[in-house]
Amino acid sequence: MNKTTKDIISDIATVIRPLFESKGFTFKKNYFESSDDSGNIYQYEINLSKNKGYFSLHLRLKLLNKYLMRDVNSVLEKALRDSSYKYHSNWSEGDIEASIKTRTNDYCVSMITDWRCFKNEDESLDEFRKRFSIWMCVFNDINEVNNWEKQLTESVELSLSWFSAIGSDEWIIENTLYPALLVLKRIKPDKLDEKYKFILSKARSENEAKLFFNYLNNT
Repeated sequence: MNKTTKDIISDIATVIRPLFESKGFTFKKNYFESSDDSGNIYQYEINLSKNKGYFSLHLRLKLLNKYLMRDVNSVLEKALRDSSYKYHSNWSEGDIEASIKTRTNDYCVSMITDWRCFKNEDESLDEFRKRFSIWMCVFNDINEVNNWEKQLTESVELSLSWFSAIGSDEWIIENTLYPALLVLKRIKPDKLDEKYKFILSKARSENEAKLFFNYLNNT
C-alpha cells in the first residue's frame, strides 16, 4: 500500500496523541497545540513532505504569542519600511512588500528546529543522532526509522519539558531578540541598553537591529 503524507501524519499522531492529550494538547491537521492564560501557544509540528518518491520529516517546536508579536511586528514594520533599510539591490518593490508581509505576519516568539540542543552532555553528536534521529529524517516507509515509535515518545517527553520551561517574561528576555527588547522596555527598561548591545553583536543585520531599537524607543 502506497501511503500519502496524510497517512503518515496520521500514523505519527496515533502514537503520540494519548501523550499529548493527557497534557491538554489538541491535534489540528499536522500539529499538537496547547495554550495558557498569558497568550502563549505551544505547538509540536509534524512537518512532512514527499519528494522524489520518499518522505522527508522534520519535527518542530514553536512558542507563539499573537499579543506580544503583534507589538513586536508593529515596530519591526516601521524598521523594514525605513528609507535607510538595506534591501538587496536586485529586489523589486513587489519582493520588498512580500518580505515585509511575511515577516510582520509571523507570531512565532521562538522555535526549535534543531533537536541536537537536547543532546545529553556525556554523548557525542553522532551518538545522539544514532539513538534519536526522527526529528529530521527521510524514509520510504516509516518502519525504516529505527524504533520510530519509541523515538516519537521521547520527542514528546523532550517537547513537554521544553514547553514547561519557556514562555515567561524572564525566559523571553534571556532567549529571544526583538521580543526580549519589547518585554524589557515594559518591565525592566534599565536593562534595555545592555540587551540591545548583546543583540547588536549577534544580529544578522546590524542595520535592522539599530532601526528596530530606535523605533522601539520612540513608541
